[in-house]
Amino acid sequence: MSGDFKLSATLRGHEDDVRALVFPTRELLFSASRDSTVRKWTLTGPTPPVYDDTIALKGSHWFNGVAYAPPSKAFPDGAVAAGGRETFVFVKHVGSPPNADPHRLLIGHAGNVTCLAFSIDGSKIVSGGWDSQVFVWDVEDGRVTAELTGHSAPVWGVLVYDEKLILTACADKMVRMFDINGKSLRTIKGHTDVVRCFCKVPTDHWSGAAFASAGNDEIIRLWTLDGTPVGELHGHEAYIYSLAILPNGDITITHPAISLWTVAACPETGDIVSGASDNIIRIFSRDPERQADAETIQSFDETNRMYAIPAETASQGQPFQKENLPEPDALQTQVGSRDGQQLFIKENDGSVTAHLWSISTSQWNLIGTVVSGEGSGTSKKQYEGKEYDYVFDIDIEDGKPPLKLPYNSTESSWDAAKRFLERNELPMSYYEQVANWISDNTKGTRIGQNDQPVAHQQDPWGSDRRYRPGDAAQNSTSGERKLPQRSYVKVLEGNAQNAISKIEESARRLQSSGKADPAVSISDDDFAALYALAEQLTKSPSDPHPTKPQVTSLLTASSRWPRKERVPAIAVMARLSVSPSFVSITSSGNGTIVGTLANAGLLETRQETANNVVHAIRLLVNLFTSDSGRLIADGEYDTTLQLVRPFASEPESPAQYKALASLYLNYAVLLQSNAPSGESASREARAKVLLIDIATLLECESPHAVDGDALYRTLCALGTLLTLGDNFRNEIKSGVSGTLHFANSKPGAAQQNVKEVMQEIRDELR
Repeated sequence: MSGDFKLSATLRGHEDDVRALVFPTRELLFSASRDSTVRKWTLTGPTPPVYDDTIALKGSHWFNGVAYAPPSKAFPDGAVAAGGRETFVFVKHVGSPPNADPHRLLIGHAGNVTCLAFSIDGSKIVSGGWDSQVFVWDVEDGRVTAELTGHSAPVWGVLVYDEKLILTACADKMVRMFDINGKSLRTIKGHTDVVRCFCKVPTDHWSGAAFASAGNDEIIRLWTLDGTPVGELHGHEAYIYSLAILPNGDITITHPAISLWTVAACPETGDIVSGASDNIIRIFSRDPERQADAETIQSFDETNRMYAIPAETASQGQPFQKENLPEPDALQTQVGSRDGQQLFIKENDGSVTAHLWSISTSQWNLIGTVVSGEGSGTSKKQYEGKEYDYVFDIDIEDGKPPLKLPYNSTESSWDAAKRFLERNELPMSYYEQVANWISDNTKGTRIGQNDQPVAHQQDPWGSDRRYRPGDAAQNSTSGERKLPQRSYVKVLEGNAQNAISKIEESARRLQSSGKADPAVSISDDDFAALYALAEQLTKSPSDPHPTKPQVTSLLTASSRWPRKERVPAIAVMARLSVSPSFVSITSSGNGTIVGTLANAGLLETRQETANNVVHAIRLLVNLFTSDSGRLIADGEYDTTLQLVRPFASEPESPAQYKALASLYLNYAVLLQSNAPSGESASREARAKVLLIDIATLLECESPHAVDGDALYRTLCALGTLLTLGDNFRNEIKSGVSGTLHFANSKPGAAQQNVKEVMQEIRDELR
């Protein structure tokens, strides 16, 4: 089977981008999508291949990663795991109904789960995420057995190399190697940009490499296990999102889609499966017996022919000189020098077509038609000397000129959003909003389309209604100035339904183990009330009106259960603390919720999981939402700051840093609002205590990357304190100047709103 790969099957069913795939056997395939589902595809007919699909897992947010473990004693039909925006790792028995509860719900990440892999024996799962954390989980008891530390940015890929070794790919440009027990073995430097993916290389590979890595620097790098680089594979001209090793050399497959997110190879057949931004899964095979019928292959080739290739992409951003291109006879007379080499032809009708050289067939294969616009004949828009289909205005700050976002219809809205945020050094919290907005206001392109794209008609937002990312509302006050801040921030994250399912799972496990004290058990009626609470949070997140039985059950789980089992309960309570009802229930009588958190040890350092602290601080942040909550926060001022102070000098995660920044900002707003006119000695004394804590956070040398949004909130807290009065400002200005020096060295310091608030702080100090 030495021929080219040809289309074997086209699998339609997902309603959004296909982001991850596993292809463990010729009969079985799993796919994870941004449509919030994981689908199981089963081979029902071999020639040509036909697959039926069922929903294996349905979530409430998108999935990024999927993993599969073969049948075992614990999982007779195998196990499938998935993770994504909900921050949980779902584990299910293969074949269980889509609406069945997960076998395990692993809660520990504080952000988007990006990647997953089972251990060789299927007993453990490795997960990585945007929160820079990598966990090794025991599948059966649902506990973290090891944390792979040292990452200073989001983790995009994990590879279980063998029974002992794990590799991680990180946005800090590093590849790291650990043993499965969490010991760091080495850090491998070499990539010049974000590292995203791996594949294991066979032991007899010509390069002598053990594994390959790739990412945003567009190069596949080959490494030995001791970190020695042994080769580089060049040819890609865009980010590399996924790698899969094949037994028969290199390939080139053309797709009629903007982005290929994921690839996988079937170990039994060597067939390839791909998932793309057009929501379609495609399988390719070299074996004629597994290839689609001639009509289907012809239709696929024709789809590629119709697909528009932008001239600036074809010419790598340089002016496209059509008059200098060869004519059609060059397809017969020119011979390519490498597999995948491009050739552009000026056709007799004046159009330009693109072709790729295939070594196996010794011929040029048509891949598309080069266009100078969107196929509609409309002129393109100029930005910085290049042409684009769209150039959008993006308002980040009121009163400031909009930022420009250039976009071509033939690129991924997600890539364009990421490039825009990185170029303007904006927080990745805007990522989904910007990408979705691009998708909603643009249209894909095929040759011959008659629809006029939105951008070539009237500006969809009008001259006074440009796009504004939602988070920007928190980053601006009335007018152009940011200081002082006058609005309280809140943090509402997490899926309550899944968290409550996890609480119930933990309760059942504790009960069956015989370790549970009957006094800390939660009854079936209590769980019915908690599931009703999930509905309340969905319908009214700003005030879910929790009842006393609901809160009491959560207090039991968050304060009296084993520490590692408390995370989901305290996470739900953090969501509830926006409600005056919650404040009344938890802070009546002699104690307050702050004392409850302290007595439960939820704000102690070096716990088994850092996320107890993250959610506990978020709970304190959200108290400021209501008048009654602010009274508690004000009355417990000294106690609260004392409880969280150890984390200011050494935050245990980026999520913890951001939670602290939000808490400090809310306290600064509270101090600023308590005595809006004149100066108060007691207020200034409190402000000095808070100022020291803010300075400690800004000056800490955290191993974790601090995003621009968290840094912005910390600086807004600092700047708001400076507006308390001239005497106070003059007294503390020398110390603040030194703190600004530390803040200026943080990774997020180049972000535009950070630079602006730093300038306002300098102005206050003059």
